[in-house]
Amino acid sequence: MDAPLQGKNILITRGRSQAAPLKERIEEAGGVPRHTPLLAFQLNDQQKNEHIEDELHEFSWIFLTSSNAVKFFFKWLHRYGLVLPDQVRMAVIGTKTDRALQRYGRKADFLPASFQAAKMEEEFFQMYPDPGKLLYIRGNRSRDVLPEAFRKRGVFFKSLTVYDTLLLTSNQKKITSWLENGDLDALTFTSPSTIQAFRAVTKGSRESGLSLPCFCIGPTTARKAEAEGFTCVFTPPQYTIEHMVEQMVFYFKNERNR
Repeated sequence: MDAPLQGKNILITRGRSQAAPLKERIEEAGGVPRHTPLLAFQLNDQQKNEHIEDELHEFSWIFLTSSNAVKFFFKWLHRYGLVLPDQVRMAVIGTKTDRALQRYGRKADFLPASFQAAKMEEEFFQMYPDPGKLLYIRGNRSRDVLPEAFRKRGVFFKSLTVYDTLLLTSNQKKITSWLENGDLDALTFTSPSTIQAFRAVTKGSRESGLSLPCFCIGPTTARKAEAEGFTCVFTPPQYTIEHMVEQMVFYFKNERNR
């Protein structure tokens, strides 16, 4: 049986509800997943969002850029007993986000070829130069790539913050112990926020982990890793968990040749 990650201890920093696919693929390749969630997510229920309740029918498009955005947007709708108008179209990034949307009985009306927000904006306005009113669903730490692009184009949009990202410090001792004892062979990050969280919980550790191979889901996360000082950063050609693990396998298969 081929086990290219045999004996390799791989840190997974995703939340519990999202880690299973990555954990399973690492195990299938013979690796040892060290799952220590660094972030948690909760519904943002600020009063300033309430005015949008009466405006949902006015929006032509809703933008969703992650499965968390989908999950907490529909939780927000349920919280207020709201029904998403049928005529509102959905623009999403990534097949995973699309699958999350389908679980709520809706499908993406626009799915860009690239899994990057900047590319999404370019493709969308090429197809829909006059899209009408837009609603951008976000978390409290979401980047402002799309809002800034909407402002530059002069289109009408509103942002709705439906979830908060929280730092978990309960695993701090466990991670620092693994780093200081040399018990980790690679790190995985699926968002810039997970990198920020990792740096926060390892601050003050004798071993930073910056020299370990660092596998990032996409270029935005990879740029954040490089900015934080990681020296061995990898991004798969396609921004999926499957391709990230394939790249990890390729790296360790060729480890002796370096």
